[in-house]
Amino acid sequence: MYPELLGFIKSYGLMLATSFGLGMWLSVRRGRPYGLKPEVILDLVFGVLVSSLVGVRLLFVLTHLSQFHPWYHAFYIWDGGLTLYGGILLSIIVVWVMTRRRGIPFLVIADIFSPGVILGIGITRIGCFLAGCCFGRPTGCSCAVTFPQYAPASKMFGVVPVHPSQLYASAAGFLTFGLLLLMERWSPLRGATFGRFLVLYGVSRFVVDFSRYYEPEQIVMLGWSNNQWISLGFVTIGSMLLVLSAKGVLGGPWRAEDNA
Repeated sequence: MYPELLGFIKSYGLMLATSFGLGMWLSVRRGRPYGLKPEVILDLVFGVLVSSLVGVRLLFVLTHLSQFHPWYHAFYIWDGGLTLYGGILLSIIVVWVMTRRRGIPFLVIADIFSPGVILGIGITRIGCFLAGCCFGRPTGCSCAVTFPQYAPASKMFGVVPVHPSQLYASAAGFLTFGLLLLMERWSPLRGATFGRFLVLYGVSRFVVDFSRYYEPEQIVMLGWSNNQWISLGFVTIGSMLLVLSAKGVLGGPWRAEDNA
């Protein structure tokens, strides 16, 4: 666990910045075959950046309302408390609005951005591990890790081995990134890459969350966390997109010149 690097650089912040930087670079490159200018992609990426930062905090607050007394403590983001799904959900809504205003099909941008998003998740989860947040449950498995006594996991369970759920999520992110790029070569239909992102990320998040610790109030029906239920929603929507994409009803090839 290294919450700070070189004594003053926040490791989570560094991983988050790295993920956005690489995602931006990758999205600009992926937008070129569609004739999309870098400034258009960067504008949309900025929308993702702002909305995701708002969303990760907003969903955490909404699912932990009892922790915020007085209410204005919800704005104390330096005290921690972020939920990744909030950023993804709000980003999807914001990008949908932005693309409609620019006359760009939403699914085209969603396909362009999806690999960069999952790559960023893989990198950011390394930051979670270094910071000690999003920790796993106690376990005796051979891949378990033991955090120092000042770490959040040790404060919760004592200094005992726990699942490195952050690294599970990171590995799943990198694997999904590779699969998205590989499968896109075989099936470049509109909406297919975004659909695969929703399915693969939803499945991996659902599975990884069985190893992750959640507060009792975050466990809902069937003993699953609220994030696992959101994961199932992602899988359902992604599967529908893949079916519709395979039938060719989501639209064909598109370039920016089509709107000229």
